Amino acid sequence: MRSPEPGALPPIFAGARRGWVLGLVGLGLGQGALGAVSAWALTQLRGGGSWPVAAVILSIVAAAVALGGLRVEERIAAERLGQDYVRHVRRDLVEAELTPGSRTHLGITVARTTNDLSSVRNWVSQGVGPLAAGIPLIVGSAVVLTVIDPFLGLGFLFPLGVLAAVLVPWARTAYQKSRRLRRARGRMATRIADTVGAAQGIIAARGTDRELGHIDTASDTVVDRAVDRSEIVGLIRAGGTVAAMLATLAVAAIGVLRGLDPAVTMAAMAVAGIASTPIIDIGRIVEYRQTYLAARAVLGPALADAARRRTEYERSRDAAASAPVPDGAAGPGRVHVAVPGLTPDGSPLRAVAGARIRLTSADPEAPLRLMRRVVGLDAAPPRLVDAVWVGGENLGAVAPARGRALVGLATRGAVFERGPLRRALRYRRPDLDNETALTVLETVGLAVDRLPDGPRTVLRSGGEPLTTDARARLALARAIYGEPPLLLVADLDRDLDQEGRDRLERLLAGYPGVVVLTGSDELARSLGTEEFRLDPTPVPLTPTGRPPADD
Repeated sequence: MRSPEPGALPPIFAGARRGWVLGLVGLGLGQGALGAVSAWALTQLRGGGSWPVAAVILSIVAAAVALGGLRVEERIAAERLGQDYVRHVRRDLVEAELTPGSRTHLGITVARTTNDLSSVRNWVSQGVGPLAAGIPLIVGSAVVLTVIDPFLGLGFLFPLGVLAAVLVPWARTAYQKSRRLRRARGRMATRIADTVGAAQGIIAARGTDRELGHIDTASDTVVDRAVDRSEIVGLIRAGGTVAAMLATLAVAAIGVLRGLDPAVTMAAMAVAGIASTPIIDIGRIVEYRQTYLAARAVLGPALADAARRRTEYERSRDAAASAPVPDGAAGPGRVHVAVPGLTPDGSPLRAVAGARIRLTSADPEAPLRLMRRVVGLDAAPPRLVDAVWVGGENLGAVAPARGRALVGLATRGAVFERGPLRRALRYRRPDLDNETALTVLETVGLAVDRLPDGPRTVLRSGGEPLTTDARARLALARAIYGEPPLLLVADLDRDLDQEGRDRLERLLAGYPGVVVLTGSDELARSLGTEEFRLDPTPVPLTPTGRPPADD
């Protein structure tokens, strides 16, 4: 289930969460009913009551225990509601980072999935939950007091009205300070991520103290803004406590001034006391609400941007699906790549199985960008992925499983997901058997028997405990696994030792499909590659692989 509108988080009252919200409302009504029962039991203590004193006391104790049980269930239900909602939002955030075109900084991603999601959870589980249970309890208590005596109801509600009036400007101030604090935390998280990522260079340049000074400065800003925010938060929380106390005292004073029976006054005070807990919580709820709004102001646009990129990607796939097969692109093993500015033959690049093609450009990153777009890593214009045909199939239109089978990519500096080495190899083609996987590892010369747990060794932190050479071999193994018709290799030889480069040369020379590569002149000469040069500033393409017509 996705957000109903751009910039909005998923609705809380939706799906299975409806049951939890309605359950919280029922728990609040139950607590109000128990308060009424306790009040009625207290009135039986006065002279002439129809119930024995022992029975009245037992009833009050039983009601108190039941009330405590309902409070426990309320907390559990509220936590379930909050966790379910955060799980939904967390999945959307991770999906946003896995959507082609994402450029979010790692530090920002960490801040969003930790601090911001904590703010969301606090609001849902400790804000929405207590509200769903507390409002029926407060309203029920006001009704009971009004039934006992209308002035008791008015006295109980008056402090709440004053609290509601002052909370409006206080809440606005709390929101503004929460936004400032959130931005400071985001900047600190970004700096920490950058510092940790550049740790080796910092240590080598003896810059540890300097960077720690920058972290201290960012931390001081967070501390100052957190303390500044605590002032208004303390005021809001104090407002709830004062309102609860004044409501109970007002009920007691009115009971005395009205000359009500002491047992009735005591019962009214009991009802007001039971309702004091959600009243005290109002200050905390308002605080959580403003912190949530500050987080939503960041999370909402991020999710909306991901939704926009997904829409563009799906629209591109739909357009590519309807594009006719270009001349010469049909047939097994044939590759057709439309790239404006390609020389010497111009666009498109056509190749058949066994071809070895080297891409060059005045822009060193241009060949890698092309390869990334071919495998769907970049959905932003120009959409070169829409103009790549393998065996007569448009890579921009095929299903992901089919696309994985048609093309493999191995790049320098490969980073791997967390999990066993065997899973990392089979990640692109999980449909193939384990025996094939072991054969491919032997082909690339990856000595898994030297690893702690062999092919079951768990890779962490992007590929540890593998060396740079071993990671390059694993990247190559993943790319050739299943022998895709189109193999892309980007500067991989730079990460390999001499034996690995020799093995790479032999493997590429005998590869049955089309190989498109970048790398050393020595590798290109040994393979007898045909060279194509990329224009560093290609124009956007239509899904058919042709430049768009001028307006």
